[in-house]
Amino acid sequence: MRRQWILPGGMVAAMVVLTPTVIHTRSTSWAVGWSAILPGVVGLLMLLALVEHLTSPADRAESDLREG
Repeated sequence: MRRQWILPGGMVAAMVVLTPTVIHTRSTSWAVGWSAILPGVVGLLMLLALVEHLTSPADRAESDLREG
């Protein structure tokens, strides 16, 4: 179950690392767009983690239960 978070977590980590580079570019639209997308992606991942945490084991698929 944890493997499904590797790609989104890696993407967020890459965005956090690249944020100073994007902000220092001369393109204001890029910086504003980047600054709007990053908190949105982090919020979405937190919401998905909360939903997964609150979902009872009876509601989960059988294949998900075998992995954990």
